[in-house]
Amino acid sequence: MAVAEIDERLRAEIRERQRHRERIARLTAGDSLALPPEVVEFLDRLRALGVDERIVRVERDGWIPLSAHSPERVPEWAARKREQLDDPQFVDFYVTLGHALGRADDDPRLVELAYKLAAYISRVADEQGEEYVDDADVEPPFAKLMDALAFDTAPPARRLIELLKERGWAGWAKLERVEPVRRPR
Repeated sequence: MAVAEIDERLRAEIRERQRHRERIARLTAGDSLALPPEVVEFLDRLRALGVDERIVRVERDGWIPLSAHSPERVPEWAARKREQLDDPQFVDFYVTLGHALGRADDDPRLVELAYKLAAYISRVADEQGEEYVDDADVEPPFAKLMDALAFDTAPPARRLIELLKERGWAGWAKLERVEPVRRPR
């Protein structure tokens, strides 16, 4: 009996220390200091899904000005992001983009990702409507700022956007259907 009690006490202490470590990691990341809880939850879920930390940073860096600019919309936007993470194809996009970071702009995986992402966005737009695809409703200057943050943190994102435009989609923070751009041969 005494051994079982000691074992249970040690297990409880281990669980408590793990919770402390998780809190310290969140404080180190700074997420909970600058972001609403629903966004911190979304970022934590990205990490739990194995999304590259650089992608999580792009998301976090985008949420900071977005939360400051339109705090009343954050719960709605965060709910949409959580919904998207229920789609394995969407999660695969995040993971594949993470693998493409640090690679050359002509990396075939980036081209493949653009095809997959364009097909995914088109499917969602056809099923849910184009307003569902881009419901952030941010002004163009603000969208440019958010795009610049993404491109500075993850330079391959700029090439991905060029590839998406060739496939009929433009924008990062403000996604919209466009006429596909054909590159000269």
